[in-house]
Amino acid sequence: MRISEKIIRVGLIVMIALSFYFSYMIWLNPTGFNNASTETDTGVNPSVQTYKQKSDLFLPLYLTWNDEEDIKETNSEAVIREIQEVINEATISDLTLRTYGEEQAFSKAQEVNQGISLNYYTTFYLKDYEKTFDKELSLEDESETEDFPFSRIQFDLEENTIQFVDFTHQRVVRGKIDWDKSQVKHLLADNPREWTTMVADKERTSNQYYTQDSIKLKKYSYYSSTQSQSLFREAFFSNPKNVKINDESVDTYYEGGQNMTVLQDQQQVKFETTTDGSDETDLAMLSADYIIRLGNNFGTIRYFDQQDKHLDYRVFVEGYPVFSTGGQGVISVAFSESGQTGSREMTISASLNAIQVPIPSETEIELPSSLSVKNELIAAGADPELLQQIIVGYQWGRSKMHHLLI
Repeated sequence: MRISEKIIRVGLIVMIALSFYFSYMIWLNPTGFNNASTETDTGVNPSVQTYKQKSDLFLPLYLTWNDEEDIKETNSEAVIREIQEVINEATISDLTLRTYGEEQAFSKAQEVNQGISLNYYTTFYLKDYEKTFDKELSLEDESETEDFPFSRIQFDLEENTIQFVDFTHQRVVRGKIDWDKSQVKHLLADNPREWTTMVADKERTSNQYYTQDSIKLKKYSYYSSTQSQSLFREAFFSNPKNVKINDESVDTYYEGGQNMTVLQDQQQVKFETTTDGSDETDLAMLSADYIIRLGNNFGTIRYFDQQDKHLDYRVFVEGYPVFSTGGQGVISVAFSESGQTGSREMTISASLNAIQVPIPSETEIELPSSLSVKNELIAAGADPELLQQIIVGYQWGRSKMHHLLI
């Protein structure tokens, strides 16, 4: 055997060995796993330093397009974000508040031939939208918008109008919008694969449209990781460098009236603090100041639900919320009275588990139309007035190797 052939053969062996080594490092990532699960003593977590933007946290969750007789919806975050950016550059004026005493008149006020709407699953406040997206939204009587809740922003592409819809009290804040309408139409037309055909509820017993046909969603497999306790310490404590560990429990941290407990058995973390505020305090904005500090460690987190003094922020995958039975995929914030004037208690609960590396999957799940689901529930005795929304989402499951979203 010639010397050149020996050199080539040795080179091939080395390349194959390196290939196996790099594959091992990428897929099993032993050093990354150890770093993620080991508490650091530096007092600084670089991943926390890049905060989320509130405009990402409070981005509307789905978009509806009324195109003459056709009704379509998309959960595409990219499309919603692009439409929102056009709105951010628009000028909104002549806002007026109107209350509708009759259901029929209220429904008619929302009818458009050519229009779009950006929607939330829960109520959001006009003053919060104004702060989050840096918009000038004022009425002649500012007190009328101070606590105006809405869950839909509707745009008439023919009349160039905008309205914020409050379904609970049958109210609408309506005005004019000066924007790049051609850009909006281009973005809608340039999104052919993301639309789902919808149908209106003829009985008008809810504030949503329903999927007309069954839909198919891909399963997503993800490797999950256990987040370091230092991530939450750096994000939630006012002075993380001064945090102390309880001598009786290595999983309890405290500093300046703030406490954090890590429940290892449940893979949960609970943070408690006293905040400034009263009954009129803006709870969404107050809680968001803490959630944005988690950065991108949990993937895409969106404002999802608010009931009284309880708020939920959920992980989203491909525009759909993630649900689970063990607390994964949700960050819950609860407020209660502290007993002191001008202050209240805030508790943040979150899972230590986060989905990280996606694994391709060609398996699909077929879901029945949401209208048929609603009809089946009513036939089984459900109260139509209580069926306000039917939400499509992913269920967090677990396999031997990784987590599944189905």
